[in-house]
Amino acid sequence: MRRTVLPATIITLFVVAIQLEILSSLRFAGTVVMLVWLWPVAVGLAGFTNLALYVALLGGVLVDTHATTPFGLTAIVALVLAYSASLLGREGVGDLDSAAYWVTPALAALAGFAAPVIYTFGGAFAFSFELWRGSLVAMMVVNALAFLVLARPITRVARGVASVGERARR
Repeated sequence: MRRTVLPATIITLFVVAIQLEILSSLRFAGTVVMLVWLWPVAVGLAGFTNLALYVALLGGVLVDTHATTPFGLTAIVALVLAYSASLLGREGVGDLDSAAYWVTPALAALAGFAAPVIYTFGGAFAFSFELWRGSLVAMMVVNALAFLVLARPITRVARGVASVGERARR
């Protein structure tokens, strides 16, 4: 795990930069695609629980420092998604080599569909009701479709980060 922290941190910083500088200004059906939620899901589906939780917390906190929403909300959603995906990843359900081709994208799409609901209800729990201003269904569908398309390549990157740690160990 220690050898993979540095490459995972670098990739997470890159993901946060893309999220804040590019994706935050792009809107699809009035919705922002949350790459910062997909990255921990991909790491979790690759089977790296501790690393998934680490990148979820790091990425979520960094995005939350730039958001006007309650601090920690993005990080909590990312942690919930990362832990859920890592439970499946440890069992090999999201394995890119042995599972069916559609399994990893379907699981990521399910996470993309659930994430806006968790985010919106988490905001309501924190008495931040401005998260209700857009269409929750549009946010769910857009993120689910984006996660569906991007899941396999980003999970390959997550596995590559782990292989860097394995090569450094030898």
